[in-house]
Amino acid sequence: MSAKDQLQIILITYNREMHLQRTFEQLFAENSPIKGYDILVLDNNSTDGTEAIVKELMEIHPNVNYKKNRRNVGISGNIAKAIEMAEKDYVWIICDDDRYDFSNWAEVEKAIENEEEAICVATFVISEENRNRDDFKLFQMTFLPSLIIKTSNFTNTVMQNVFDNIYALFPHLCAPISVVNQGKSIYLVEKAIVSNGMDIANTDCSYIRGQKSEELYQRTRTMNWIVGYVNLCSNIKDSELRRLTIANGIWGIYSDFPKLCDSVMSVYSDKKDWMHLMDLFVVFTDEQQKFFIDKLREKGLYSKMFEKEMV
Repeated sequence: MSAKDQLQIILITYNREMHLQRTFEQLFAENSPIKGYDILVLDNNSTDGTEAIVKELMEIHPNVNYKKNRRNVGISGNIAKAIEMAEKDYVWIICDDDRYDFSNWAEVEKAIENEEEAICVATFVISEENRNRDDFKLFQMTFLPSLIIKTSNFTNTVMQNVFDNIYALFPHLCAPISVVNQGKSIYLVEKAIVSNGMDIANTDCSYIRGQKSEELYQRTRTMNWIVGYVNLCSNIKDSELRRLTIANGIWGIYSDFPKLCDSVMSVYSDKKDWMHLMDLFVVFTDEQQKFFIDKLREKGLYSKMFEKEMV
């Protein structure tokens, strides 16, 4: 069976008509090896011209299907929905604003032929010396299109974890974490297929865009990238791999621990956000926890529950 028969591509989108045309030009270019693949566009109830653009494309490419959500379920909710809808042996969930280089696609097809459990197709946070380290591969997979995965990894338990962790921003990480927890490997391509094309300066990239922020629950409304990442990584069974994977996320963003503390506490300046602070607190070393508590006291955010956690 060919990779084309085994792989389903699901493109999630919401109000990105300005980016979709560029994305479609890449996916359906004359030399694109995936232009004939089964591609589903999962529209999170866009209110712009997205539907018209996709339906025009469908007239040219009969392998393209379109599903529009009746309601905006949030970006992470749409990821979870895409996972649940996947019908083939492998699924690749992609976004509407990234850049693709298909010159190495043959390696992806070979990896699917070899029945790799998870295939990492982006490399921008992985140096040559770290290519064999699962902690870096998992960190790379916070970028959703990095991951092509065998859908059999979405067991009932993993799917519950996916839906339970929608609020943590990276529900798709539940599957590759399950893969490494079973002692299986993540395959990394030699040359990246996709890179981050997000235009942060000119595009609304919020995880809660389209929603009424003031009506969302506190934990969802105030979720921070690093907190969500740490929360997902907490389910890695191997303690050393868990420590390394979390460290990659923290030190990949912050140059030192005091800056991490200042940044997080500037976002979480209300005692109602204690759950986010606690998610971080529990993964720190004893020395870091003591420093963190001093910072909490300094900013008026201290609670006895932090010291109880240390006992």
